[in-house]
Amino acid sequence: SEEARLAFPREINSVEREPIQQTDRSDRKIELTRHRDFFERVEASAAIGISAGDVAHWEALVHPAMISHGGPRRVGILGNDFETRHIVENLQTLNDVLKHDSVEEILMFGVSESGLEYESCEAEWRDDVDVTCFSDGIGWFLDNFRDPSQAYNEGNATEGDRFEFYKSTGTGSEGDSKRKFDVIIINNLMEQNGFFVIESISASSFQSFLNGLSDNGVLALALHGSIRHVVNLLDVTGFSSIQVYQENHSKVKVPSRNYVIAFKNFDSRSEWYQNAAEIEIVLHDSITDEQPNGHELNYFDARTMVSYQTPHRTTQDDFCVWDPSECEDYVGFDPMIRNLPTSVLKVAKSSVGENAGRGLFASMMIPQGTGIGLNEQVQSFHLPPSSTDIVEMMMYEEDHINETDYDSFTTFFYGYGYAISHVMGGTLYFVDSGRQLFANHGCNGTDNYGPLYKYSETTVDLNSIPEGFFSTLRAFNPVIERHLRQFMCSDQDVTSRNIEEGEEIFTNYLEYSGGNLDDWKEDVLSLRGQCTGESVGDITGYEIEWQ
Repeated sequence: SEEARLAFPREINSVEREPIQQTDRSDRKIELTRHRDFFERVEASAAIGISAGDVAHWEALVHPAMISHGGPRRVGILGNDFETRHIVENLQTLNDVLKHDSVEEILMFGVSESGLEYESCEAEWRDDVDVTCFSDGIGWFLDNFRDPSQAYNEGNATEGDRFEFYKSTGTGSEGDSKRKFDVIIINNLMEQNGFFVIESISASSFQSFLNGLSDNGVLALALHGSIRHVVNLLDVTGFSSIQVYQENHSKVKVPSRNYVIAFKNFDSRSEWYQNAAEIEIVLHDSITDEQPNGHELNYFDARTMVSYQTPHRTTQDDFCVWDPSECEDYVGFDPMIRNLPTSVLKVAKSSVGENAGRGLFASMMIPQGTGIGLNEQVQSFHLPPSSTDIVEMMMYEEDHINETDYDSFTTFFYGYGYAISHVMGGTLYFVDSGRQLFANHGCNGTDNYGPLYKYSETTVDLNSIPEGFFSTLRAFNPVIERHLRQFMCSDQDVTSRNIEEGEEIFTNYLEYSGGNLDDWKEDVLSLRGQCTGESVGDITGYEIEWQ
């Protein structure tokens, strides 16, 4: 029928041949060994609601994961089974994966042993890509990537088996990376009343997916209905970051369709949070020029990807139902905290010392527990990880760039700003947009504004960051994902005691260290030198140099 041809655009010829060869108007050609009633199944798929042109769904499932990896070579596609509507869904997923020029190998899987088996497949419009198809995808992953620790604990594996597994699936070598998957895509994984329709998708299965991913591997899946069970499994399994988004252009008529991306490595979040210009470049570089007519991207573009970066409000509401612990902390400002405008502050020569530069002083008595300009904190200047990388590359790696040309810019961000490396997968900088940026460090624990720490630059260990000193993101927290600026901008800072009129306001600069051990050591040593007068801060040093 015409509906079937639109849903699965291939010439429907004889079904008597083994194997069956299908060709289409301009699409890739795939050779598959199938049951005799294969084309009847394709026609049925159109009748049960696989609408032609529902490309928004497949593009939303495939391309965010592909560009978040940065250059996937080996991709796995796992579908419900190879019956009826899922034949079309799996092959449409394949079609979108093939659009990425970096792809070298694709493995397609059904989930049941009784599903229709693809004994061989070939994508002829990308003759440089090897495509292999299997049934029983869950069993395949468990056979190849199951962590033998579980079997060892159950008495089904030896210590040698466990050692050989970790040795063979270790990271770092080219051979290991080629054997593992860069991206695994699971299409239409459904859950009803807290149970999977595909009952074989279990915690051990997700563990095998995690083991089967390369160091910066990405798992993507489409999910009908509730996300809770899947997210919990991904979290328990050990995925470092989990993102949930929705695509409202999809024509698939289901109550709710959520898309989930899980990153094996937390640093991959920096690829997820690329800005629109960067995504446009990635798409330009990664989408192959050899696509047949009619196979360009239809819905997915840079602005669409940016919209996925912020979880939908319904995702936050669902999360707060089962885990409300942080839902009140980052949804707006605490109404119980008194918040004074920044006009109660004045900037003058610091009282710390001759080379201390400017300082921030109270123009009136400010009571203990009072915030100052909290509403302005979320309007701070923001230098995301990718921009930080570009600036540092231009300064230190480009031979034709004069480092002094960027001194004023970098001094502003490095001197007045604070680094954060535990939120977006890379180091980003924030600089307060108001007078708060002139607040100096309180040496020897004399700070009077901000969180109450029992640590100072003189008491901390250079080689160990105090436990709990920095807030860390859970693998999945849509509340914080929707309020990243508020989470990163110390919006709940208040005075730790009464501050008298004319008294200088001090904060604890340890709070602004980057969050990794290298930044910690550098920042602590710098503060110790400034507090003893042996060195000066970035701003003072810059101004002395130019004078």
